[in-house]
Amino acid sequence: MSQCTQLSDSMPAVAQGAARWSADEEAHLTRCEECLGEWKLVRRTAELGSTLPAPDLERIAAGVLTGLRAPQPSRSLRLVRWAVPLALAAGLLLVLVRSRATTPPEPAAVTLSLLPEVEALSDAELETVIQLIPTAEPSLGGVDSLSEDELNQMLKDLEG
Repeated sequence: MSQCTQLSDSMPAVAQGAARWSADEEAHLTRCEECLGEWKLVRRTAELGSTLPAPDLERIAAGVLTGLRAPQPSRSLRLVRWAVPLALAAGLLLVLVRSRATTPPEPAAVTLSLLPEVEALSDAELETVIQLIPTAEPSLGGVDSLSEDELNQMLKDLEG
C-alpha cells in the first residue's frame, strides 16, 4: 500500500481527533499536493455542522410520543386518503390512453392550399389564370448537345 493510500485512509480519524499524524505523514503532506488537497477537503468536511446546536432529544421524543398517542383517523378518512390519489392517477391514465388512441386525420382529408387566394375563383377564372402562367422554355445546349469527346473531357475534369 502506498504512502498516499495509507495517508488517505487515516485522514477521517485525524480530522475527528481520534488519531494523529506521524512525523513521516506530516512530511509527506508538505511534499504531496494531492494528499494536501485531499486533507484540506476532509478537514473542511469534518468541520461541517460543528456550529449547529445539539439536537434536543427530549423535545424530539416528546413529539414522537404525542404523535403515537394521537387518535387514529377513522377508516373512512384513511380510505379517502388512498382513494383520491388513486382516482386521480386512473383519470390521468385514461386521458393518456385516449389521447394516444386518437388517430390523425387521413392525408387526403387534410387540405393544403399553396395559393389560398385562388380558392374563391370559379373554374373559368382558374382556367384563365392557368393560361396566363408562362411556361418554362426547354434549356438549349445541355449535356445532350455535347459530343462524346466533350463528355469524356468533362468526366476527366470532374475526376481530377
